Amino acid sequence: MDASRSLRWAVYYVILAGVATLLGGALVGAGVVLGIADGYSQLESGAALSTALETAAPGLAAVVLGVLVWAVGTVTAFVRVFTAAVEEQMRERFDGEKVKSEILSVLDDRLSDVEHDVSEMRRTVSELKREESADEFQFGEQQ
Repeated sequence: MDASRSLRWAVYYVILAGVATLLGGALVGAGVVLGIADGYSQLESGAALSTALETAAPGLAAVVLGVLVWAVGTVTAFVRVFTAAVEEQMRERFDGEKVKSEILSVLDDRLSDVEHDVSEMRRTVSELKREESADEFQFGEQQ
């Protein structure tokens, strides 16, 4: 894979992972605003742990959901980009028409070599026949 395609796939991955990170981060921030900050301030004021946890529960759920969105989103982005890049590479590498063209090119080269060898062989045989008939002619005159 050439550098420009690799860079394109890397940028695509960064964008998808960035979207997952932003969504997850927004949920974590919402969780902090929804209840964790209030629960923490209640805990600092001396309220019971159970009361602070009740206040912070919706925020904690949003934080857990945000972390889950981030983790699943980044893994999904990686799998999607990796799979698409490999499929693109395989389509390019194993293109049927390209393979057929390359095979035909090799066969044409080999056929050209064989034709050249055959013409050389014919020329050699013709020379040998000429030499043989010249030898017979010379022997025929000497007798």
